[in-house]
Amino acid sequence: MEKRWNRIDVVVPEEDAEALAFEVAESLALGVELIEDGFRFYVDAAVPNDLWQGKLGRLLADYRDQNPERAGTVLVRIQDLVEDDWADRWKAYFKPLRVGRRFLVCPTWDNSEPGAGDRVILMDPGRAFGTGHHETTRLCLEWLEDWTESNRPETMSLLDLGTGSGILAMAGALLGFGRVLAVDNDEEAVEVARENLRVNGLEGRIVLSVGSVGELEERFDVVAANLQANPLIEMAHALSERLQPGGMLVLSGILVEQGESVRSAYEEAGLLFVERRSAGEWCLLVFQRKPST
Repeated sequence: MEKRWNRIDVVVPEEDAEALAFEVAESLALGVELIEDGFRFYVDAAVPNDLWQGKLGRLLADYRDQNPERAGTVLVRIQDLVEDDWADRWKAYFKPLRVGRRFLVCPTWDNSEPGAGDRVILMDPGRAFGTGHHETTRLCLEWLEDWTESNRPETMSLLDLGTGSGILAMAGALLGFGRVLAVDNDEEAVEVARENLRVNGLEGRIVLSVGSVGELEERFDVVAANLQANPLIEMAHALSERLQPGGMLVLSGILVEQGESVRSAYEEAGLLFVERRSAGEWCLLVFQRKPST
C-alpha cells in the first residue's frame, strides 16, 4: 500500500512569509520550505487532520487579526501525494549543508563521505523545525562552535530549550559538553528529537524531556533558546535564572527589528549583553549572567 502525504501550501504576502513560516514550523514541529508565494510543509496523511489544522488555524487567525489589511490574501492549499512524490521533492531540495567550520548536516539518504574532523549530524526534512538550513539555526550552531573552541565544554552543561528537532542538543554533544539537556513543551517534537538522537547514536549523551523553563530547577553553563521574540521576552526572568554565575545565554529566532526589545528585556532581568550576530532578517543575541564575587 502506497504511503500518502498531505502537502500544505500557505499563501501569504512575501514580506511576512519567513516569519510566519518560522512560527508554523515551531508550533507544528515540522520542516517548512519557503516557496514563491508563501511556504509549504508536508504531513503524513495518516495523521488526523485536527492534530495540525487546529494549530495552523490559530496561527493564521492571529496573523489576520494583527494584519487586517492583508487578511484576505492568506490562503491554504492542500494536495494529496504518494510517497515517491514527497520523497523525490525533498531529496531534490535537501542537500548536505556545511555550517561553520566543521558541522555537516546531511540527510540520511546521502552517501557522500565527510571530511576529516567533520562533525556530522544526520537530519531528514519534514520533521521538527531545525535542519540547519534556516538562518536562526545556523547562527546558533556557529556560535556554539566558536565558543567551545576557547572554553572547556567537557566540564560544562548545556540546555537546549525548545529543542524541536534536537539539532542544537546534538551539536552540543558533538562539541563535547559534559551534560546536555534538551527540553520542548511539545510532545510530538520530543518524539521527533528522540528519533533523531537514535539515528545519530546520541541517545546516551543527551537527556530529553517534555517541559518548559518554569519546570526546570537546574542551572546551566550555557543555555540556547531558538524560539521567537515574544515568548523569549515573556520568559526573560525565568530563563536568566537557569544560568550559572558567569553562564552564557544564546537567543535566536529573533527578527532584526525585534532585537532591541529582546535585549532590553534580558538586561532588565539582570544579564549582561555580550554579542549580536545577524544573518538575513534574523539576529542572535548573547548574554552572560554576572559571575559571583
